[in-house]
Amino acid sequence: MRFSTSVRAIAAGCLLFCATSTTASAGVLEVDGGKLSYETCGAGPEAVVLLHDGILHSAAYDDVWPVLCQRYRVVRYDRRGYGESPASSGPYKPAEDLAALMKAVDMPHANLVGSSSGSGVAVDFALAHPEAVDRLVLVGPWLSGFDASYGFLARTLKLLVLFKLGAVNSAVKDPYILTKGATAPRKRVADLLRAHPGNVTAGTKEQSLAVARPRLGEIRAPTLVLVGAVDIKDVQEQAKAIEAAVPGARRIVVPQSGHLMYLERPAAFAGYVIDFISEHPR
Repeated sequence: MRFSTSVRAIAAGCLLFCATSTTASAGVLEVDGGKLSYETCGAGPEAVVLLHDGILHSAAYDDVWPVLCQRYRVVRYDRRGYGESPASSGPYKPAEDLAALMKAVDMPHANLVGSSSGSGVAVDFALAHPEAVDRLVLVGPWLSGFDASYGFLARTLKLLVLFKLGAVNSAVKDPYILTKGATAPRKRVADLLRAHPGNVTAGTKEQSLAVARPRLGEIRAPTLVLVGAVDIKDVQEQAKAIEAAVPGARRIVVPQSGHLMYLERPAAFAGYVIDFISEHPR
């Protein structure tokens, strides 16, 4: 897939000038046993759902939101316990919440853009509702059925301890989420986590609909896998495995980027998404 210079320029320009012309509306959806805070914007024949990762919430997409809203009808939301959505009272299946939200906003099908564990939600939904998925963009993917390495588990435990101790600044120095020089994005991550500390443990109540890894060959939606150049090895290997297993999938290693590339390189990220949608007509 070729990432066009024109799309990159348009995306960069929209980051500067489009925000004031984008009209968004917010709402709260009651789902079985919980509530979801969501936001919609834009119009057009193509729909996009933004699915956040397992630490931040939908505000992580702030910089790409105005760009995508200019071209598509877009929805972003906080999963239970993240951001503005109340914590879940018990285990739940995020893919079922996604189905309820898309029905509530009258979005019968969409392009799903999922980051990290949000990719897992997107894939779960695609396996359960293939007719409702136009395309998949999996960003630093983390799907069910893949084993984590000892190093990955040790790093996760260290981060959880730091968060519990309130050492947010130390936790966000993790070398895989952002590149070394990304000072401003790193501060934004810390600010988001301080404002919403419940994000750190919200994902522990999430359950997959099925084990995704052995079923990746069933996916028929055009699939783009984006992985940051400095992301951790487990994610890099998972991205390769997804590319090999999903028919026709394409993988791009995004330079000068970590796990949260939409925070670090929002114009480039938006360009990849726009290019992919335009190159794969429904």
